[in-house]
Amino acid sequence: MWRQRILSPQGSDQVDEWIRLGLEAQTSNKFADAERHYRHALRLDPSHAIATQNFAILYAQTGNLNEALITIERASLFDGGKHGVIFMNWAFMALEADRIEDALKAAETGVEVAPCKETWLALASILGTAGRPSEAIVYYEKILEVDPTHPQAAPNICFVQTLTSATPADLRAKRNNWYMANAFKGEKHPHPIGRINGSVAPLRVGYVSGDFKCHSASMIFANVVLHHNHDKVLPFFYSTLPVDQNADGMTKEFMAAAADRWRDISAKSDEEAEAQIHRDRIDILVDLAGHTNGGRLTLFTRKPAPIQVTAWGFAHGTGCPEIDYFLADKIAVPEEERKDYAEKIWDVPSVVTYRPPAYEVKGVSQLPYFVNGYFTFGSYARYEKFNDECIAAYREILLKVEDSKLILKDHAYRRPYSVKRILRILKDIDPKRVLFAIATSHQDHMLAYQQADIILDPFPHTGGVVGLEQLYMGVPIVTKYGTQASGRSTSSVLTAMGRTEWIAKSTEEYIEKAVNLTKDVRALADLRKVLRSELMESPVVKGYPQAIEAAYLQMWQNGNA
Repeated sequence: MWRQRILSPQGSDQVDEWIRLGLEAQTSNKFADAERHYRHALRLDPSHAIATQNFAILYAQTGNLNEALITIERASLFDGGKHGVIFMNWAFMALEADRIEDALKAAETGVEVAPCKETWLALASILGTAGRPSEAIVYYEKILEVDPTHPQAAPNICFVQTLTSATPADLRAKRNNWYMANAFKGEKHPHPIGRINGSVAPLRVGYVSGDFKCHSASMIFANVVLHHNHDKVLPFFYSTLPVDQNADGMTKEFMAAAADRWRDISAKSDEEAEAQIHRDRIDILVDLAGHTNGGRLTLFTRKPAPIQVTAWGFAHGTGCPEIDYFLADKIAVPEEERKDYAEKIWDVPSVVTYRPPAYEVKGVSQLPYFVNGYFTFGSYARYEKFNDECIAAYREILLKVEDSKLILKDHAYRRPYSVKRILRILKDIDPKRVLFAIATSHQDHMLAYQQADIILDPFPHTGGVVGLEQLYMGVPIVTKYGTQASGRSTSSVLTAMGRTEWIAKSTEEYIEKAVNLTKDVRALADLRKVLRSELMESPVVKGYPQAIEAAYLQMWQNGNA
């Protein structure tokens, strides 16, 4: 949920006093009192924009989202363009209700009548969600022109650009801009070295993330951070987002593994977090988020640990020269592109790894074609990762394989806007051949992969952990080698598995490979029987934690030679 912005009154008349009382009650979660105070204010001035907007947020806080939307739209009409926050709240409220057309209307109206950071942020965020990242970047750039350190725009533009066909040099420029505006400018304090007589065992490794929970990022890095040999690596966990008592099963697993080495730094300043890292005598500090939600790269720019690393949570580098290494491989980051990174690339067996779910997953099913009598292509990645060219490629595949259907599965397909966009690009494809599914429990999601005979990896951004899960469930995947690292993670995995025949260099080749997989049904069925073991026995999984431990040791030895 977005963080609502409740407005304070600017005057001192009776209406403003009632609003202040309402604001005080609302921020203390005394919603009944807040409602009473706002009603008093609106009796005195039924068209008061601030009172109406705050009342709208009150409706949202108490679960009445429909009334909230009606009320905040009224607030925008009363406001006269004075408060961009009203339009921002209206836009995000509509998005939360999965009414993306209304969200776009609110944001676009806000930009027109009240152009400011708040309305630009709303429009940028919603354009990104709508699958229009290039347009989103335009508004993030407007924000950064007036506020280079904006806490949302500065990292978001780095992430959203990975959803475009930007080059590594383009991405480097955005990362550099972030660094110049946000890096710690003060004196860097020496970090204590917890080594005695050159001892290297165990290395004290700190992991920094907001994703120590059931999240796509944790499904990748869990294979490393939960499987350390504590005689070699003693892990510490620094959570950048608060964890309440209702923590999910994954969080509890991370906390149990951490024991007394769990640190909640969500409310700590960078200076306070740095002091904690010093007290823990961390040798190697690892960023698991980069420019994503929960990232604390400003902390890393203080250089709180002797050696710093980024890995797994963000497919690209950080732009921070204080981070020494980026864990990748020659598929994700070929030699000719390494100049575009502030970090030194440290090659590992695969740019991502995988740990299967902790719960028992049913075995691989038979090929759906034998049950359905037609081929089913599946694409289960986030809607935002598909550009128009990708969807058009799906259309060509469906045209070439007449006895086929396409499954698309994501929360976004609750929104008519998303469905209409897909069907518009899939012109002259019978809509009955396109099956839209919404988000389910993770267990059901894993089983849903098996409804597909062949997976179509999205581009320009690959499916990420989704691709690993699909291979684990025995479904072959066709991918296009992207223009940047975020479009190459599946290629990295397939290369490590010895399945390079499913990696396409162009859109035309992508279409051809998908079609060719349908030409030998028996071979397709046989693949289903072996892909899980191929993945689990490949360097993507087997021996991966040990390879990372060896890398940490070598980094330490290099840094202390």
